[in-house]
Amino acid sequence: MAEALRIGILANPEKVGAVALLRNLVDRFAAAGQVVKLEAETARLTGMRGGIVLEKLAGEVDLLVVLGGDGTLLWTVRQLGNRILPIAGINTGTLGFLTCATSEESGTLVESLMSGTYQLSERILIEGRYEQGGTQSEPFYALNEVSLCRSVASRVIQVEAEVNGVYANRYGGDGLILSTPTGSTAYSLSSGGPLVDPTADVFVLTPICPHSLANRPLVVDASNRIVFNTPRQRNVLSLLSDGYLLAEFDRPARVTLKRADFRLPLISLPGQNFYEVLHRKMGWKGSAIEGDEGGKYSDFTSLV
Repeated sequence: MAEALRIGILANPEKVGAVALLRNLVDRFAAAGQVVKLEAETARLTGMRGGIVLEKLAGEVDLLVVLGGDGTLLWTVRQLGNRILPIAGINTGTLGFLTCATSEESGTLVESLMSGTYQLSERILIEGRYEQGGTQSEPFYALNEVSLCRSVASRVIQVEAEVNGVYANRYGGDGLILSTPTGSTAYSLSSGGPLVDPTADVFVLTPICPHSLANRPLVVDASNRIVFNTPRQRNVLSLLSDGYLLAEFDRPARVTLKRADFRLPLISLPGQNFYEVLHRKMGWKGSAIEGDEGGKYSDFTSLV
């Protein structure tokens, strides 16, 4: 057995079956001789004592097990900020692209954590600040993406992008996304962005519903500093981090984005990989060909 871990658990109380799964996990860890610590709201949910607020809990455990969907995991990352620590997600939501196990696989996850056979995937994050009217915000962080988009009005908006101080492009449309490789399967993908292997050290600039056919997604090295400018303002714009509304701009604004100085160690089960997750959760397998019942090859293979 691997060296004992200090394990924290956080659960989304709005998810069906969260309480039963949480109690089951606590019992499983106890049977393995492992005492866990619960986040404050999670403890209240189960009627247990000794819950700890998340910011303090992060300093008292070695990893977090998060019960919920991708939204719950993203919320946890946003709350932790630079206090980030390894996270294992158990999906009690819908797609659960960032989670590593279903409720049915929770026992396998417990065994993997106790034996030390789990895997870690280091994910880059975005660190950003925004400035309007001479006032600069505190830093914020995003695991998936930062987006600047129109709020309500249906008019085309203009966002100018700089890369390391060099003017790159003016994007007209519904807005602009800066995505990490992790976020390439989220909002960026829905807006026509590319799939990116999560180990790649890059950002993707993806226009949202661009008004010009010439505006296409742009992949840049993650060491670059990206700036979104809105020099002329006709509409209220929304700045979002992983879908969470950070600010609304009714005047010219500047958003400065860079790679954070820390990464998220995302836990997965042994044998899991990015492509298997794409196959299983997004149906990304290509078209089956005759004699390939398993769908291993897509039909362009017949043309080679």
